[in-house]
Amino acid sequence: MKRFFKTSAVMAAVLVSTLTVKGQKIDHQELKVDVAQLSNSFHQLRNLEPIAFNYNVQKYKHLNLPAGQQYGFAVSSFKNEFPHLIFENAKFYNVGKNDTRVAKYDDVKSEQLIPLLVSAVKEQQVQIEQLKKELVELKKSR
Repeated sequence: MKRFFKTSAVMAAVLVSTLTVKGQKIDHQELKVDVAQLSNSFHQLRNLEPIAFNYNVQKYKHLNLPAGQQYGFAVSSFKNEFPHLIFENAKFYNVGKNDTRVAKYDDVKSEQLIPLLVSAVKEQQVQIEQLKKELVELKKSR
């Protein structure tokens, strides 16, 4: 038994030592083409409907959906402004021995909204700074 473990350990070490992986670091500017600054983000985001919801985990136990309150968006609110962020999600589940099915539903790539949110905050900050200047000027003219 000891010899088996020793041999296995040696073989594993030999296998690991013979595998080599070569990595390549690619600059992000080489990966991305047609780069453009975001604008009018606030207007686009204004039409989205953020929601809090619970999955129907009783009815769809087989999908292993997370329990408790979740946050997201009504998919229908994305259809006009961001149709490219809607995708068909698929969950596979077993219904018996050697029998698998798939449940499909529309979902939103919420993480893609982060750059738009940052852009919208920057747009609002510019507006706030302009309003502050106007307020100072109005107070001076009194």
